[in-house]
Order: sequence, then C-alpha cells, then structure tokens
Amino acid sequence: MNLKAKICVSSTSSMADEKLQISVQGLTAHGSVTLKMEVTTDEGYLFKSFGRFKADSSGCVNLSRDQSYGGSYSGIDQMGLLCSLEPSADIVQKFPRFHKIDVKQPMKFSLSLYNIDVTSVEDLDQLQSDGKLEEFELDSCEFERWFMKPGFKIEPKTYEKDGFFGTLFLPPGEGPYPGVIVMFGGYPGLLEFKASLLASHGFASLALAFHGPNMGNFFFEDDVPCADLGYFKTAVDFMIGHPNIISSGVGLMSISFSVHIALMMATYLDHIHCVICVNGYIWNLHMRYLLGDKRMEAEDYGFFKKVQRGMEVEDGTNVRHDVYTKISVSHLHSLEGKGLIPFYNKKNIGYMMVAGLEDQCLPADHYADVFKILLEDAKHPNFEVHKYVGAGHLIEPPYGPVNKITRLHGKAMMWGGEKVAHTVAQEDSWPKQIAFLFRNIVGRGSNL
Repeated sequence: MNLKAKICVSSTSSMADEKLQISVQGLTAHGSVTLKMEVTTDEGYLFKSFGRFKADSSGCVNLSRDQSYGGSYSGIDQMGLLCSLEPSADIVQKFPRFHKIDVKQPMKFSLSLYNIDVTSVEDLDQLQSDGKLEEFELDSCEFERWFMKPGFKIEPKTYEKDGFFGTLFLPPGEGPYPGVIVMFGGYPGLLEFKASLLASHGFASLALAFHGPNMGNFFFEDDVPCADLGYFKTAVDFMIGHPNIISSGVGLMSISFSVHIALMMATYLDHIHCVICVNGYIWNLHMRYLLGDKRMEAEDYGFFKKVQRGMEVEDGTNVRHDVYTKISVSHLHSLEGKGLIPFYNKKNIGYMMVAGLEDQCLPADHYADVFKILLEDAKHPNFEVHKYVGAGHLIEPPYGPVNKITRLHGKAMMWGGEKVAHTVAQEDSWPKQIAFLFRNIVGRGSNL
C-alpha cells in the first residue's frame, strides 16, 4: 500500500443533509485514480458508486473542484459519489429503496482509493473476486451519516395507547418548538428519517404512520375503502397540547398518497398553519373519509382495482407506472361533495407544492398547475409552487441517490427521475421547505 496517498473527508461523523468535502492528497502528479464508495442499508442492501479522477500538479484531487471523468457520475459534483449510489448488481431482490430505517444508528460509508482506471464498478468487483484488487489500493477510510443529532428526545406513540402510531422527535431543552407532522405515501408502516432530520433543524417533528399492520384507521364499509379523519385530528391535538410544542398550530409535510390527506386535514381540521405537498394528487380520488358524523365521499372507489392492470415490462420485471391521470379544473369543481377538497378557501393556511417534471407515477407538473390555478382563482395570499426539470416522484432530503424504481407492496414501481437533476431538486427544495415551515409556524406562534 502506498502510504503517501490519503483520502480526506471533512467530517467522519455528519448529518445526512450536510455537505461533505472529499479530497485525496499524496498522489503522483497528473496520475489517474479511482474512488469507490460503498454503503449497506438497514435492510441489508449494498449500494455502490465510483468515479475516475486525475490528480493535479500537486498530486491532489478535490471533488469540489475536480471532475469525474467517468464512472457513476461525470463532471464536478462535491457530493457526486453519494448522489450516484446504485444497488449492487448481484442483489437478488431487485429495485431496493435507498432510505434509513433505524434513525438511532448512523449510515456507515466506506471509501477506497485505487491506482487503477476502470470503466465500471463491475470491473472493480471482478478484480476483488479474483483477489487482485488489494494490490491497487492506495488508501481507504470510513465515515458516518446521521439522521438524528445526539441528545434529542424520542417519544414513541402507539395506536392502542395514544390513538395514532408514530414517533415524536424533540430537540433538547424546553422549547416550545414549531411542530410538524410528517407523512409518507403508500409505504406501509412508519418511516422516521425525514422527521428526525427536521428535528435537527429545530422542529418538534412527528413521523406519523397512517396505514399498515395492526392499524384500524383504514377499513372497508360495504366494500368502500374508508379512513377515519379523526385519527389525524388526534395527532394534531396531541401536538398542540404538548408542553414543548407551539400550541397555536402545526405544519404538515406530505408526499405522494398523503398529499390529499394533508389537504383534507387543512380543510376540515383546526390548528393547521401550513402544508407542504410533494408530488401528489390534490383531490379525494378513491377513499371515503369520516369525521364524526361527516362523510367526505370520493370520485371513484374502484380506482385502485383498475390501476393493478397498468403494467409494463422492464428488465424482465413488471413495473407499474403512470398510475394517475390528469384532471381539469372544471372537472374538479364538478366533484363537489364527491372528491373535491376546497383547501384553497382556507386563506389562513400557507401552501407549498414541490413537483418533479419527470415523475413517472403521476402527472406532477399538471397537478402543480391545477393546484396553482385553484389558489390563484381563490385569491389565496400565501402559496408557493416549485417545479424541477428532470426530478422524479420521490423527492426526499438531499445527498442521497434517486430512487427511480423501487418495490411497493411487493411490486416494482417506476417513480422516475434523472440522476443529476433529481439530486439537484432534493438539494434545492429541502431548505425551501424548512424556511417555509419556520415562516408559517414560528411567525404565528402565540406562545414563543
């Protein structure tokens, strides 16, 4: 091993939504080298990336200024190795999702430097399989990426005891902190990584599950799919009644399937200050919602039985895509009492829509346009729409790879997204969402 060459990472332990400085020093001037990154997710899936670089006259490579000449990404990108990670080719269960399950533990990455110029990560794998890769290794290191800061408080909530299933993340101290309820889409059960990251920015964040095993919130009534909106009211009431959370109201962060739920909450519940919608449909398409004696009917209760037939073959696997169709403003208005969600009439609530223009699950660009028209026609004073060319459906916190195809309920689902454009969307939209939440919650917090 060449002891002169050394990989330098600006922090061996950092938050997952923070940038890293990665560089190499001690190389031969103008020499070609390869950097390889690996990480194994909590579910046991190995993701890899690599880049090919040329040292400068001082024998240094700096990912912030030096381009990758090929590999998992090309060009200058400080976070390119992280954002271009892809599942290992030998994974048996194809299309795993890159995300964090256990936020109490870090995601551990490895970086290796090789005095070799290869054209694919498979070339590196083959050399390793042949027992020849080690002779080209110049240096290696490890670093951690955290989704929760140390010293933060966690309050698990159960459906049986608390009336809802979720996890509250609280910054240290008494607060009161701005409260946010974070919901995902069709993924069953609880995902916490977005809520735990929000807490690191000063929010009291509740990761809220709303369907899955051992939860009675979703049910059937005479073969009609139903959901109890009172379940979400219970979560809101818990937040505003918590001694460490601002009591005037909360923000909602939604994506995909949960977007229409967040808009229902904004329309029919109290104490909602703002709603963030990421790539979702904006009317009640197929669920009957109950709130006390009220019943909010939907447009088409048989919708999901129809979309099960919308399949396409990719790499020998059936992949669902383009599940949802476009809808006009006039048609939406015709659905009063059977699917229309008049969220735009709530002038005291702020709204943000984030849309990926390469979304392959739904026409996010079109829905964002309809969303904007409804709010403009209502002369709503407080809304934002952010569109991102090349971004797909699963726009998440920054510095992770695009989840273009993953499995949902055991079936492969095409979400879309171009590698570089999608990571740009994640990096740009995340601070915008955080600023929007602060402005709409803290700006109106009555007990700060």
